[in-house]
Amino acid sequence: MRRIWLILAILTILSIVASPAFPFSTTLLPSTPKAHASTRSITLVGYYATGWNMNNPSVTVTQGDVVTVILSSGDSMTHSFVVDVDKDMPSFSSTGCPPLPDNDKCSGLFTASSTYPVSYQFTVDFTPGMYVYYCSFHPTTMVGNFIVQPPGPDFGVSSNPSSLTILQGLKANSTIIVTSLNNFVGSVTLSSSPSSPPGLMTTGFSVNPVMVPAGGTAKSNFTISVPASTSPGSYSITVTGSNTTKSHNTIVSLTVIAPDFTIISSPSSLNVPQGSSGTTTITLSSLNGFSGTVSLTSTLSSSGPQLTFSPASVAVPSDGSISSTLSVSAASSGAYSTPVSQGSYTVTVTGTSGSLVHSATLALTVGSSSGVGALPSAAIIGGAIAAAIAVVAGIVYVLRRRPKTNT
Repeated sequence: MRRIWLILAILTILSIVASPAFPFSTTLLPSTPKAHASTRSITLVGYYATGWNMNNPSVTVTQGDVVTVILSSGDSMTHSFVVDVDKDMPSFSSTGCPPLPDNDKCSGLFTASSTYPVSYQFTVDFTPGMYVYYCSFHPTTMVGNFIVQPPGPDFGVSSNPSSLTILQGLKANSTIIVTSLNNFVGSVTLSSSPSSPPGLMTTGFSVNPVMVPAGGTAKSNFTISVPASTSPGSYSITVTGSNTTKSHNTIVSLTVIAPDFTIISSPSSLNVPQGSSGTTTITLSSLNGFSGTVSLTSTLSSSGPQLTFSPASVAVPSDGSISSTLSVSAASSGAYSTPVSQGSYTVTVTGTSGSLVHSATLALTVGSSSGVGALPSAAIIGGAIAAAIAVVAGIVYVLRRRPKTNT
């Protein structure tokens, strides 16, 4: 039982933190810098008798590279491309790839009848060193050296936080971190692209360029200013770090929110007897720092009860709440007016502030009342007449029963 309460408590906390009541929250997980590798493309044509490209050329790549191999058969025979990662020697395989378990990179079979070019892509995610590539159908003639070099000095670019929520008209910050990779050392210049989709945001760096020490990091505070006219929504800004030979980037995601307000009725349902009245409280609350005057109006699903606000216009404070009382009268007015009909009504309460419009609904039920005061006029008159007749009849009866006086 304690575990269930603990899980519910954790879920409640998470829902509160993720709610609009925390408009300036940020995602605290930073983007992680990685070794930025190149994309390499290699073209190989298979020949059974003479080897790949007729001379089995050596292939040199860098650890971390993404390699795309463009494959075709030059002799109309079936071939496959395999990098012997686990160094267990090239061997024949009728399926095209070594049997599992195996760490080799393998394209599978292709022939001259295959749709050309056959493209096979893989990441050089194994250690630097000397390997071989070969054809599993012809491992003795179609085999060449596959050389993996260690990555050279480089740098990575990341942001913390990588996601921001910003209110219209305000600004927020993310720290741009440039990390030395493989003992990179040098100056890196930072720049930012216009937001996507386009917006009117302005950006700036506290330090630019940054000097990155070998094996260390350099930081710059990245400020994003959002004009009040920026449309609410999701945006992204690309921050690029570059030097004379390399360029890497990170993306800062933005969610722009607008000041707003909420409106509720408490209670949300009301029972009012004919001839009586009732009240409900209309509460308006600031959302995302909203402050301003909100005008209140009401509409009924059908005519009948009288509705009155007190007051009809309220000033909502920033990050606060304010209330107005809605009075509902089901009493008829005037000596000969029609009483309010019994039944169900829907009251729509609307709050308006400039272009912001929100509504709350009140379920209203007008029922019969107890006591004479709530009876229809005709019934009251009929009752009075009946009472008068009874009184007269009683008087006549008493007079007839009295003895006559002799004169």
